[in-house]
Amino acid sequence: MSNPLLLSTKKLHFHQLERLMAARCDVVDYNAIRIDYQPFSIAEQPNYWVFSSQNAVRSFLANTTAKQHHKPILCVGEKTKSLLEENGQKVIKTAQNMQELVVFIQKNMKNEHFLHVCGNRKLPHFAEGMQAASILYDEVTAYHTHLVSRVQSPEPQGVLFYSPSGVESYLQDNQIGDSWCFCIGQTTAAAIRPLTTQMTVSPKPDTDLLVNTAAMHFRQ
Repeated sequence: MSNPLLLSTKKLHFHQLERLMAARCDVVDYNAIRIDYQPFSIAEQPNYWVFSSQNAVRSFLANTTAKQHHKPILCVGEKTKSLLEENGQKVIKTAQNMQELVVFIQKNMKNEHFLHVCGNRKLPHFAEGMQAASILYDEVTAYHTHLVSRVQSPEPQGVLFYSPSGVESYLQDNQIGDSWCFCIGQTTAAAIRPLTTQMTVSPKPDTDLLVNTAAMHFRQ
């Protein structure tokens, strides 16, 4: 019996590949999206900054003018928080996803002014939440996400997804079919749910956990 084929829509580190191969899986990995950072400016007025991805942080850190400013930060994801704090930024709130962060702002910080540092393909959750609660906010585009299409044949037994953009990129030239989908978080899972019920969501938005989840699934 042949080994199950797993496809990762993001290049994996060697230890992650080892984990999957130890579970007797064959692995194909590639970057389904390409990120281009771009210059941007940050206004002084917002009281708080919001970062919803590590890519937004990396673009911010590469922006000499922007990172001279310091404001309290709210962010999505522990790795986003770590990247900010490792570079001298003060994170006052971390949430697992943007919906959770928006609810926190609506309940606790309704009279503040926020700046969302984001990408061009951002989901609407932040803007919709701020508008619904009449909270002041601005948004600035710090990077662009480009889809990298690729035909996958044969159909894999499992696919690892890390973002809604990665899902969209994969679906340009492929179908989910009978593949079992492993999603890094609920936002990514929401992009898959209309297409299949064969899905597992990582307990936390962490690549190592997602890889371990896939390895355990196929080891059984």
